[in-house]
Amino acid sequence: MLEKCLKCNTSFEVDESLITSKLKFFKCSVCDNEWPFVNNKNSEKSSENISEEKLRKDLDAIRSEIEKKTDILSKEIKVQPKEKITKVKNKNYNTKKKTVAQIAEEIAEASVKNRETKIIKNKKRINKKTSSIETLKNINSKQKSFAIPLIIFVSILVISSSVYFRNNIVSLSHSYFPNFVEKNFHKVFNLFKHVKIPFYADFKNLEIENFGAVYEDKSVKFFGSIKNNSKYSILTPTLKVIMTTEDGKILAETIIKSTQTFISSNNLIKINHLILTNQKYNNATIRATIMKEIQSSS
Repeated sequence: MLEKCLKCNTSFEVDESLITSKLKFFKCSVCDNEWPFVNNKNSEKSSENISEEKLRKDLDAIRSEIEKKTDILSKEIKVQPKEKITKVKNKNYNTKKKTVAQIAEEIAEASVKNRETKIIKNKKRINKKTSSIETLKNINSKQKSFAIPLIIFVSILVISSSVYFRNNIVSLSHSYFPNFVEKNFHKVFNLFKHVKIPFYADFKNLEIENFGAVYEDKSVKFFGSIKNNSKYSILTPTLKVIMTTEDGKILAETIIKSTQTFISSNNLIKINHLILTNQKYNNATIRATIMKEIQSSS
């Protein structure tokens, strides 16, 4: 066997036949250091004895616990009917006859069963969670699939209503934001004109007042006013003026476009329009009408 000095780390080969029970210390021939002798074989045997004793103690504890439970059960059996007593007595009798190995096997089987039941419960919980997650996913997918057509429907509704009620939208916007609307209205007007959707005059709330004409040299001057009777601003309409004779012959015809885009609420705009004529007509009749389609003055 080999022994090593704890001080100078010098290794020595020792003959085991020379070692006796009286040997307590080793001495190093190099540094004169001494250290206690430890018999490894005896220590291993002692550890094995300790483990066996511990195992025996554990088994004795298991036996005593089983005996206690059987005593408790036997006391409870006295109160129960005879049929149940025979069954329980047989069980207790069988448990008393069992060896330590059989008891240990039963305990191991019970622990395995408990683990299996726990695993099954955990699987059930996981399945419930996954099913709830899947249901939430399905609900979300349904909501998304429902949201897309809803957005499309709302957008179509907004666009169609803005086209159909374009005059009202523009009039309300001018009532609250006059400067902004007048500055940008020509862009909206040209956009609708490009797609061939005109703006129409509001015949219910518009009125022509004091319309007439006078000759000035070789020209005719038309004058009058257009009044807005509404509570909101209205787009200025386009006027068509016809000059006819008594027998209905058309002498002159013109279209008047106002440079003012909107007429404010309960307000009016004046008309001053001049056209050139080569001759002077006597007893002529003038008729001014509001056109359905509004034409831009620009």
